[in-house]
Amino acid sequence: AYDPLISEDEIKQRGAEPVSIQDLYAWSDFISLHLPLNVHTRDMIGQMAFSEMKDGVRIVCAARGGIIDESALVAALNSGKVAGAALDVFGVEPPGLTEAVSHPRVIATPHIGAQTAEAQSRASEDIANEVLAVLQGKPLRWKVN
Repeated sequence: AYDPLISEDEIKQRGAEPVSIQDLYAWSDFISLHLPLNVHTRDMIGQMAFSEMKDGVRIVCAARGGIIDESALVAALNSGKVAGAALDVFGVEPPGLTEAVSHPRVIATPHIGAQTAEAQSRASEDIANEVLAVLQGKPLRWKVN
């Protein structure tokens, strides 16, 4: 696992092996992105990152549009560096019929995975439980960083 905001000890405590971003790129068959979009992550997955990745890598991004440079992704797909990608976020929303959206090795879906009745009910319960935990001085279950 790679996270620049979490210590190696904390990564190990969570049951993962800390690695550098370059090692993660070189060793991974699948790279799943779960991070915010900010000045440090915009176009983070671009031409240089793709060049460091294992041939045939598969990319999953349901985080935020703009993390992946879509032009670089299309080039990596066309060269075979990337075997496929699953995206539900794009640099421009809604994306329209771009090369990335229409590429035969891209699964493109709208960013609505949590819009089922069951998911909304569960999210409401989780939020209420987190508020109760704070009020009772207990640790948060869904704390991030």
